[in-house]
Amino acid sequence: MKYSTPSLEINLNAVKHNYNTIKKYCADSEVCGTVKASSYGLGGHNKIVNKLIKSGCKRFFVANINEGIFIRGKFKSITINVLNGLNKGEEKIFRKHNLTPVINTISQLKKWLKFNKNKKKIIIHFDTGMCRLGIQEDKVKEVIKLKKNLDQYKEVIIMSHLACSGDKKNKYNEIQRLRFEKIKKSLPGYKYSLAASGGIFLGKKYHYDLVRPGINLYGGNKNFNKKIMHVVSLRSPIIQINNLKKGETVGYSRTFKAKKNTVTATIPLGYADGIGIRLSNKGYVHFNGKKLPMIGRVSMDLIIIDITKLQHKIKEGDFVNIYNNKFTIDNFANLTGTIPYRIITCISKRYLRNYKN
Repeated sequence: MKYSTPSLEINLNAVKHNYNTIKKYCADSEVCGTVKASSYGLGGHNKIVNKLIKSGCKRFFVANINEGIFIRGKFKSITINVLNGLNKGEEKIFRKHNLTPVINTISQLKKWLKFNKNKKKIIIHFDTGMCRLGIQEDKVKEVIKLKKNLDQYKEVIIMSHLACSGDKKNKYNEIQRLRFEKIKKSLPGYKYSLAASGGIFLGKKYHYDLVRPGINLYGGNKNFNKKIMHVVSLRSPIIQINNLKKGETVGYSRTFKAKKNTVTATIPLGYADGIGIRLSNKGYVHFNGKKLPMIGRVSMDLIIIDITKLQHKIKEGDFVNIYNNKFTIDNFANLTGTIPYRIITCISKRYLRNYKN
């Protein structure tokens, strides 16, 4: 298996470092952990959640109720908020598993206020410009009318989400913040949360009481802050070496034709493993810091690379690097024409996983 299967290394201490880096940057705010999509694809049966808990994280965000139930099965004392909200027939499930829905509509709010008798925690999401989830601006007055009901809760969190936080110069960030400030003044006396990964590094005025980092915890978007450490590295073994004669073609649809005699190597990963077909005749891997181009079409399980310039230094069973701490998931995302979020959330279940403490 070692010499036939790509290997993924996940540095849990780097996750801890990134969490602590954000804590120092947001000294006056609680730092939560966004662990949806199995900790952005890296989960490993809650190893990421466990590391964050040991780092001091007590409050987590997931996307849907099933993710919440899965995490609750192992961790009993943490707070788990479900971003997709309270949907039809889920009230008793939320109570059974001690999960908190993020309330996204007036109907959800009324339903939860009526059902939830313990009056401990409630979190309400307002749409300040993402136009995806959340109570919209014309409904804010309806929430204000219910303030007496909200005041019965031990903890009320008002939250929103930024649409353009990845671009520090985008004026829409400030537009959304001012809209959020208006909501905050209309509903005073609670806790407030606006910033996720990008928003955190827009500055202190975006921090409020809680921040909700996601991709930064996992080493993505390192441009937000230079202290963010790389977390995940992928390498693949070479399973065959071939000699390609001038004029011969490789791969499906014969999209690459050799202009000269070429030595090729085949590595066992492809678009079924989240390696985009856009990399066909465009992408590259690294061996000892040297680029080796991908040639031909990326197929479901296999990629062909040109190793001619290093043919005497590479043998079957050697590993090439897809991404690592020198060529990061940000770099690989740029090469692929996508974003680092997609790179790690689409990580194949077929890879061998090594969690490094």
